Amino acid sequence: MIKPILKSTIILSNLSIMIACNSTNCLTIKNQEKMFTVDQIKEKLMQVKTGADFPLLAINLKNIGVTYYETKMKDGRNVYHGENGFELLTGPNYEPMTVADIVNLEQLKVDITNHQQGKSNYFEISRKCADNGIEKWVVSLITMTCTYFDKEGNKVWIEQIPDSSIQTPTFTAEQLMATHSKVKSGADFPSYIKEIKAMGVTHYETYVNDGHINYYGENNYVAKVPAKYETMTIAENSNMEVFKAELLAHQHGKTDFLTFIKMCAETGIEKWDVCMDKMTCTYYDKEGNEILVEEIPQN
Repeated sequence: MIKPILKSTIILSNLSIMIACNSTNCLTIKNQEKMFTVDQIKEKLMQVKTGADFPLLAINLKNIGVTYYETKMKDGRNVYHGENGFELLTGPNYEPMTVADIVNLEQLKVDITNHQQGKSNYFEISRKCADNGIEKWVVSLITMTCTYFDKEGNKVWIEQIPDSSIQTPTFTAEQLMATHSKVKSGADFPSYIKEIKAMGVTHYETYVNDGHINYYGENNYVAKVPAKYETMTIAENSNMEVFKAELLAHQHGKTDFLTFIKMCAETGIEKWDVCMDKMTCTYYDKEGNEILVEEIPQN
């Protein structure tokens, strides 16, 4: 006679560990000690800022024994799976959101690509997936794939996780900081762009609130330059007219970098994104809307 499956749940903070066993396959304390823990998962997740960090996260989770995990778009719940049926469940990570009934695969791929390039954080990509009709994704750390499912449980797209081992450094944060130190005003910007492009930078993002910069290269390589100054508040509403006038003054060498940064914050600019292929600089407000796209002079 087969005994019914019994499940015991241990609640820890906002996470719960569920252990399933039956008469022929019961996890022992010894086996459980070898499993991943709540604190280990938290530690790995805290290292993730954008999608550019995802390949390394996959490796780190695999190294602690996670075989695959599922993320629900509705509220960010996760289930992490290990060997012998071990599961670790997390509670909601954000307020419930609506998952669209119709899948927009083309837009999903665009959003995922942007996320992998560091252009969105975890909450933003979750919201965009929901808007594109994705109910959940399942990440397999055995096949190193991420599979997206719609509300009906259909597989929408299977994506290969980039190999983090091929992220060969072509430039370092120290090199970039040294190069940036040469910029005294906006007049120095074109030559600065030319120099870092030669290093292998494909695009970069500067965040106005504290001045940290993420530089990206090929194969999802990223170098992060830390905050440069005390955190400042970004205005809720953008002021395009004032921003354009002050930007022009900065480009003519009339203001230094910190003065320009303060002006950006006061006129509602959250960040700018420089693309080396297009040679453009795009400014965004707090809602992620494009405020201005300008071509970078090539002299």
